[in-house]
Amino acid sequence: MVAEQSPQYRSEARLEWARARRKARIHQFRFTPAFPGQQAGLLDFNEIEERLKLRHPLYRGVQNVPLEAIVGSVGRYKDFTSAFLPADDGLKTRWQNIAMVYLDPTSGGVPPVELYKVGSAYFVKDGNHRVSVARQLGLKDIEAYVWEYPGPLPDLDPDADLDTLIIAAERQEFLARTQLDDLRPGHGIELTAPGGYPVLLAEIEAFQQALSQIDGRDVPWSEAVASWYDMVYETSIQAIERAGVMSLFPGRTRADFFVWVRQHQRQLEERYGRRVKLIEAARDFSKRNHPWQPGRLLRAFLRWLLSYFI
Repeated sequence: MVAEQSPQYRSEARLEWARARRKARIHQFRFTPAFPGQQAGLLDFNEIEERLKLRHPLYRGVQNVPLEAIVGSVGRYKDFTSAFLPADDGLKTRWQNIAMVYLDPTSGGVPPVELYKVGSAYFVKDGNHRVSVARQLGLKDIEAYVWEYPGPLPDLDPDADLDTLIIAAERQEFLARTQLDDLRPGHGIELTAPGGYPVLLAEIEAFQQALSQIDGRDVPWSEAVASWYDMVYETSIQAIERAGVMSLFPGRTRADFFVWVRQHQRQLEERYGRRVKLIEAARDFSKRNHPWQPGRLLRAFLRWLLSYFI
């Protein structure tokens, strides 16, 4: 079928490929996370499946799915940007062949892609190139065979966005393991970004090991959790508030900033090869993430310049 395409469609497909690759490079340069730890590329379905403990998808038939709702891939999440632009020149031949089929009105079109649905988000099981080409050509939706996973948490809207599902699942596991609702009622640990609760659990586990070494005994988990909250979390929050970083990202919680500043503290210690006080890390975090920081302004200007001319 591809071999019979006219020179006109071959030329158009090559042109669309060049445009897509140029946009991919610009997209990678322009992307600036709205807050630390934000996902920059496509999501890995296998990771989401493990984090949400997804089981037994239900076949929902053939549907027209909005292309913007497709956020990840089962195995090729590294081959495309978050906008499904081709991120590798090795995709060229197959991408252009599919583009020719899309462009030629006599070709009969392409078969439906295969998608997994989780909440309101979709992941490509088969058809990554077709999704990429369709988006590049300005299509709004794509025909797909859809398998849907039942909501992992019954208390949530089954069509909740993916971040909401992940955060809720992580929080459920965190509270089940720590029993903080019983140990420290009103603890107020609430995160608004995925990935934070596992970081907190790892911190508590490390703190338990440190306490056991210091005390020369096996410190029980519940004792370690309570001591971590009193000695580490609460004192760290006080230092972070004194550093004045809470205003950097309105709408984020004290626990969000605890996770980000603690991670920044570890990065600074690795960079400088010495211990860094939390208050130092908080101030450095504030300086690097301030909206009027010169480097951020320069990057914003360059992104605007690229958007203006391209």
